[in-house]
Amino acid sequence: MNKLKKLWNENRVMMVLALIVIVCIIIIMVVMFQYFFGATTSSYGTRLDDISSVPFSEDAKKTLEESYQMEHLESVDVEIRGKIIYVIVKYDSSVTLADAQTKSFEAYQAIDETYRKLYDFNVTVIQDATDIGTGYYLMGAKNVSSENFVWSNNTPIKAED
Repeated sequence: MNKLKKLWNENRVMMVLALIVIVCIIIIMVVMFQYFFGATTSSYGTRLDDISSVPFSEDAKKTLEESYQMEHLESVDVEIRGKIIYVIVKYDSSVTLADAQTKSFEAYQAIDETYRKLYDFNVTVIQDATDIGTGYYLMGAKNVSSENFVWSNNTPIKAED
């Protein structure tokens, strides 16, 4: 017992520091183990939990596609990824940019209210350049929490020869 008291008295600072280092190493190992080998969760986290209660059905997809139907439509493609509804619409040269934006808003309104409260809406409107017009490539997005569409004009500008 005297040897332990003598050892403690001579090396008190070193023993306290060694104890602190050991405790820190144990804490770091526990945190690393939980981080790398902890409970596996989805890479999306919990933000997609709500869509399991209201999945976007094929009927809703068909309704959305039918809401775009008009004589100047070339194609419409609807794809759901996570909580975002992606729509790609291609028009012929007779549809103006304003008409395309209006039609996208009308199509969004055609979606059921339960989907509008849960899913974000992203639409891409395309018109190829022809002899008549320059065409356009426009993207619009509507977040669940926002009131209006946000439009981004991504029409490439062609260099003049």
